[in-house]
Amino acid sequence: MKSSLVNALRCPATGQPLQLTNAAPGNGDEIRSGRLVTASGNAYDIVEGVPIMLVPETFAQGQADTRDSFSEKWRRAPNYREATRPHYVEWYLDRYGFKTMGGLRTFLSSKQRILDAGTGHGRDSELFAQNSSAAVFGIDISEGIYNAYRDLHEIQNLHLIQADLGKLPFEEQFFDFISCDQVIHHTPDTRKSLAQLVRHLAPGGHIAIYVYKKKAPIREFSDDYIRQFTVGMPPEECLEICAAITKFGQSLSRLGVMIDVPEDISLLGIKAGKYDLQRFIYWHVFKCYWNDTMDWESNVITNFDWYHPRHAHRHTPEEVRSWFDENGLDVVHFDVVESGISVMGHKPPTA
Repeated sequence: MKSSLVNALRCPATGQPLQLTNAAPGNGDEIRSGRLVTASGNAYDIVEGVPIMLVPETFAQGQADTRDSFSEKWRRAPNYREATRPHYVEWYLDRYGFKTMGGLRTFLSSKQRILDAGTGHGRDSELFAQNSSAAVFGIDISEGIYNAYRDLHEIQNLHLIQADLGKLPFEEQFFDFISCDQVIHHTPDTRKSLAQLVRHLAPGGHIAIYVYKKKAPIREFSDDYIRQFTVGMPPEECLEICAAITKFGQSLSRLGVMIDVPEDISLLGIKAGKYDLQRFIYWHVFKCYWNDTMDWESNVITNFDWYHPRHAHRHTPEEVRSWFDENGLDVVHFDVVESGISVMGHKPPTA
């Protein structure tokens, strides 16, 4: 961690400032190990350059399983950030209305402190840091944060912390942009997690989230049926199942078969139109992800990401809009696709 990070961090349990002790320096301004302590005696270790800002409440709420699933995901896919970058960066820009990198840079130009909540390997944290002059803070509950630190710690305006987004180690109203993409549906309570993030958003700031959308009835049934077995499986066993599912998705994709649904089948959530066979089964029957722009390992891990974590909530657009209303946020961009719901909200300035 960079020594300047100490001034920004707060104890996630008490909100108190922290002091650095027993610091072992790394290259340049980096602190490789040490402890962060409060006046009341709470202490947090710095391990391999990463401050571990986790509290017991995180695990009492069932987040230990979430941490383990995603730690395994990132361990299995060390090249995930680079392998998925072309697909996901373009997808991010489109879903939140930026459209181009220039649009993102314009949006970020006024931001001073940015939070990437659930950064994983750091893809979005890197994106924000390289396209703005803001201080960027990437947090993740999993041990994937070590991979992010290993690859990205030399970026001068980027800080990486292991933390729970429900118990953030920062002051309230600290950030003027919070991005939480594809994350809060993996927490115990999506609605509550959004509210917890909003507490750390400054008046006049923006928050961007993506959550899974509730799918067609057969797909919902299949997801629940499969997940009742795969959630909590040993990772190796779940990965074998996910590999078989991925092979099926790849096989369907390579067929290149188009099918025609002549009219809506509303009871099953199927709309009339032409569909690639793999996409039709993916959206309406069960998740068998395949994307030709990503390598084999990344495709398997994408299916694992769905079938192994304990929490994988799906929501309706109406639900998500109501959460933004509850939190006093103005919706400035709302995007709904088959996979999920992306929303950009604005917190009005104080009077």
